[in-house]
Amino acid sequence: MSPGAASHPRLAPLTSHEVGGARRLNALLRLLPSYNTDRRWNAKTVQAAIHIAQLLVPDGLRRHRDVVTRTVLADGKRIRLRLIHPNGARRGLYVHFHGGAWVMGDARLDDGITRPIAKDCQVVVAGVDFHNAADDRLDLALLDSKASIEWLADHLAEFEVEHLVLGGESSGAQLAAEALLHLRQRRKAEAVVAFVSVCGAFDLGGSQSLRLSTGRSLVIDGQSALRNLQRLTPSLSGREAKGPLSADLSGLPPALLVAGALDPILDDSILMYERWQSQNGNADCVVFPEAPHGFNRFPTKLAARANSLVRAWISQTLDRTASAGRG
Repeated sequence: MSPGAASHPRLAPLTSHEVGGARRLNALLRLLPSYNTDRRWNAKTVQAAIHIAQLLVPDGLRRHRDVVTRTVLADGKRIRLRLIHPNGARRGLYVHFHGGAWVMGDARLDDGITRPIAKDCQVVVAGVDFHNAADDRLDLALLDSKASIEWLADHLAEFEVEHLVLGGESSGAQLAAEALLHLRQRRKAEAVVAFVSVCGAFDLGGSQSLRLSTGRSLVIDGQSALRNLQRLTPSLSGREAKGPLSADLSGLPPALLVAGALDPILDDSILMYERWQSQNGNADCVVFPEAPHGFNRFPTKLAARANSLVRAWISQTLDRTASAGRG
């Protein structure tokens, strides 16, 4: 799968076993209540539980000495980075923005996604712990994202790499996209060779698929997610209040957008792909059947397939970048 290979979003080819496993999980999910992202007490409770669990459970990665938690001073802000190092040569730096509807989560919670990327793609991973906007200050999360990516771009030599890959999941994909646009505005985006999104949220006004969703949505309640956007966006201004989907996307590197067919924000990925492809000709969008929002985190073969796809695409993009540099 090469950057720009697809002219339309495409369905991931799945085996009957993979589809069956996904459907069984979905049947279970339908018995559970969907998460309401707009309930701030909900987000604060979950975040407190995450914090307590991480205090009680030792950070297993430290046994292997491949992770460092580092606080940097970026544009006057103290931002914590979770750095995961690969064994052997480093091919680049992958900067990851975690999901959590902008109101919860942290970089450590994404180790199951990012550590395999570090290992298989031979990259240093920098997970960004930005401001969680349970106080409705999405502007602070965005400022942290911009400051952290600019600091990382300015310190590539310190990581002994030349190339950057930006990525994120769900709300983190929006922050990653805005960070990329910020680098382009500051004329520091030349090192960025790829952008990756999984179940990304790019329309802060609420895409059609989100507006038409109901309380029957799996994993997240669609209408609650829309209300969450309506609470967060007043802290932003101008084009950023509308989301990356409304931005000029020209001159951006290859992009891979992975989405779930049952995700209330499916339209975000498809529309972002269409705009990226029309302006750059280097985007690919893969839609997974029977997949809800955040499906890549579940213990299914469908999730394994999606995560493997992302890692393979990052590796292939870095291979092409290296080959072009030698040419």
